[in-house]
Amino acid sequence: MIKAVFKCNPQGNISSFKITGHAQSGPYGQDIVCSAVSAVSIGTINSLQDVAGVQPQVQMNNEMGGYLECQVNYADIKEHDQVVAAVTLMDSCYQISTSIAANYSDFIKITLDKSA
Repeated sequence: MIKAVFKCNPQGNISSFKITGHAQSGPYGQDIVCSAVSAVSIGTINSLQDVAGVQPQVQMNNEMGGYLECQVNYADIKEHDQVVAAVTLMDSCYQISTSIAANYSDFIKITLDKSA
């Protein structure tokens, strides 16, 4: 099962996500849940860099897969427009991931941690 934890900063904005595990909803190369989660999370990271002009902190396991972590430090972003874009992208990642989980709950669990 894939577990995705989204964490909010004290202002209530999603500032990080950590995705662990494997969906195993189909054979390797045909796992649509894994493909969807990968596309959304990696697309978010690429968009943070290319659209928002923000460099998130990213950690992943390239060899075994099953681990991706992305963190945005909003305090380090100088331009207001970049903050707005980054917040929107992180929110979109959460919303899309939640939609995937609603349809494939046997394979993915989403948690939103607002405790910061």
